[in-house]
Amino acid sequence: MKKVLALALTAAMALSMVACGGSEPAAPAEPEAATYKVGMGIVVSETPADATADKDGSAQINTTVALVTFDAEDKIVSASIDVAQQTTKWDATGTVTGEPDLRTKLEKGPDYGMKAEWGSQIGEWFEQIAAFETWMVGKTFDEVVNMEFTTNAHDYADTPADEDLKAGCTISMTAFLDAIKEAHENAVEVTGVAKVGLGSDVTATVASATADKEGSAQINSTWAGLALDEAGNIVHAVIDTAQQTTKFGVDGVVTANADLRTKYEKGPDYGMKAEWGSQIGEWFEQIDALTAWMTGKTVDAVVNMEFTTNAHDYADTPADEDLKAGCTISMTSFLAAIQQAADSAK
Repeated sequence: MKKVLALALTAAMALSMVACGGSEPAAPAEPEAATYKVGMGIVVSETPADATADKDGSAQINTTVALVTFDAEDKIVSASIDVAQQTTKWDATGTVTGEPDLRTKLEKGPDYGMKAEWGSQIGEWFEQIAAFETWMVGKTFDEVVNMEFTTNAHDYADTPADEDLKAGCTISMTAFLDAIKEAHENAVEVTGVAKVGLGSDVTATVASATADKEGSAQINSTWAGLALDEAGNIVHAVIDTAQQTTKFGVDGVVTANADLRTKYEKGPDYGMKAEWGSQIGEWFEQIDALTAWMTGKTVDAVVNMEFTTNAHDYADTPADEDLKAGCTISMTSFLAAIQQAADSAK
């Protein structure tokens, strides 16, 4: 993004010199702050399976996230995509048999196993997603989401047909495109954008079933998208959490599938007021207060905020008087995702 702005400034200086007939060039005007639309989209899916005598039951949660920047012509300036794919397993007695791997696909790097397990000749998942992100830059939103498909070597029928793209990426596109569509729908105009970054923090709470209580597998993936200016100040922030819980009985049979909405999408249904007795606001309202408070601050000022203990004995809630007037929820996962977003900004 910086290169685009630098080229534009260089061209403007060259034209100025021509117009002056070779005379002393006028001092270049300060470049205008870049204005783009920035949006984040999250798409969640679940693959549940009952346990049997021969095979563990499981709940796989896939959270696909796209942070996309669009220019005034609806062309993509930058894109960051990642997937949190966590699987919890239990046996036919409802006993959890293993903790899920909390890394995202991007964080797993070569461990995800596109080459070792799938025999990919193209590249690992992180390499293929990087190729897709690069291919998107300069294309319009419509061109990307309306791409043509072909069938790959593993019989996935929603893989890229474009010859340039499939030279570096042959993975299933549907979830990515759905997340990009949602990012486009959610995009807001932001001025002063120099870099944009996506970050995450994933946690899990799992419990075996007992005679008195169902077993459960809860996956929380928190996502932060940041737009930063040249000085590193936050000019826009978006935060959301996908919290999905699958329940199962002592017979290993799934008793409740996960609600696939994110916390922000649940709105009042999340129940901060009804279930937690919040006098401050619903979860989405408190997140709005947090992102508004962050705007204009440095990343360091945000991630190093002071904590206090709230009415529910969470010791990592904001101490800042202005912030806690609108937000008194636990900060740890948000701050981890914010830091990662800043570190990955491009």
